[in-house]
Amino acid sequence: MSAQIDLATTAPAPLLASVDRDPARYQELFDGDHIRPHWQELIADLERATPLQMRHRQQFVTRQIRENGISYNIYSEAKDSQRPWDLDLLPQMVDAGEWRALASGIAQRASLLNSVLGDLYGPQQLLRTGMLPAELIFGHNNFLWPCQGIKVPGGSFLHVYAADLARAPNGAWWVVADRAQAPSGAGYALENRQIISRAFPDLYRQLQVTPLDAFFRALQACLQRLAPSGDEAPLSVLLTPGRLNETYFEHVYLSRQLGVPLVEGQDLSVRDARVYMKTLGGLQRVHTILRRLDDDYCDPLELRSDSALGVPGLLEAVRAGHVVVANALGSGVVESPGLLGFLPRICEALRGEKLALPSVATWWCGEAPVRRHALERLSRLVIKAAYPSQHFAAVDGSTLNSAGLAELRARIEAGRTPMSPRSRSNCRKRRSGSAASRSGKSSPGRSACASMRWRRPMATW
Repeated sequence: MSAQIDLATTAPAPLLASVDRDPARYQELFDGDHIRPHWQELIADLERATPLQMRHRQQFVTRQIRENGISYNIYSEAKDSQRPWDLDLLPQMVDAGEWRALASGIAQRASLLNSVLGDLYGPQQLLRTGMLPAELIFGHNNFLWPCQGIKVPGGSFLHVYAADLARAPNGAWWVVADRAQAPSGAGYALENRQIISRAFPDLYRQLQVTPLDAFFRALQACLQRLAPSGDEAPLSVLLTPGRLNETYFEHVYLSRQLGVPLVEGQDLSVRDARVYMKTLGGLQRVHTILRRLDDDYCDPLELRSDSALGVPGLLEAVRAGHVVVANALGSGVVESPGLLGFLPRICEALRGEKLALPSVATWWCGEAPVRRHALERLSRLVIKAAYPSQHFAAVDGSTLNSAGLAELRARIEAGRTPMSPRSRSNCRKRRSGSAASRSGKSSPGRSACASMRWRRPMATW
């Protein structure tokens, strides 16, 4: 055994000397001048390693990514759209107690958004009582009128939910964005975990890292439980847009992990309001579809008529209760950034409790008082489109000159583009300070993460 390193020193260890310790950001590694307890064993292991050993570990990670074919496709890069996955050697560490509290907040938020969807596609009491503005919902291209009134099994609109998370300067977690339509990332997370566990096998066992296998087992159980199969053996499939999609690697990976066929729209057919998969042995009934396709592309008959990726008649089969689509069609409406500012009040009204995880301070300019407030402090806000159909890139008001601010102000006042401003100070400081590995050495890094949640077999989160 090597000599133990004194990690409670007031001076940073040589390995961490280059880590940015900006006081305006929460420091993942440091609490004042001390390394946080849940990081100490990892840092001690890294201190014992030589630069050559660290380079070998990084080379191992790079080689594993290449050999496993892990990639993320970039639409804007025409020459070579398939880019290898970028995985840093140094993992993000979160204390187990803190993670339990975070998981509880994520579960609450998932349940809340599921209830919001149940209301929007049902009685619409949130709109009738004014807790949500009708324009924000009905103007969203992912609010699907053909889905109005559809009864989903067990009241489950969201079967998988993800949230983009970041730290406030005081260490509190914020939700930056909700992912409710077809959340991606679980496959990448599992592959990341497996590669890093091989790079640090002894350390991985010593730290007793929470395994991810339970997520996939619970998702399998959820799909099987919801399947309207009767006396038949339930068949689930994973619907992909195809190999050009940016996360196609994950689609293939998930289909293997879940043990379900990977299909494209042309592999499925609807007959008598039932979905079938085309096989060499004939048609095989499909009971559950885990989709990785945006919901408005899923059925060219009732949704987007220009879609060549969907399954004609799918919505008819859903409406008849003969197939379950996860997540439910139309769930993308709750991803709107304009919704974030309304969630705390809705949570108290629907659940009788405060929202555990706050969102980055965000408002919707569709209301006159909010619009006036935003226009008064435009240079201190980041302006984003409220709807994904809007071709409007996020604008940081602090980067605009007087002419640019005047143009943006005129556009907001004209109401041509509903927008959601969010606090620039929140956006600027939301990523906490951490460390990254570069050529066997530590360097300054910024940390943000995504957390996923699944619907349990007994319809709880």
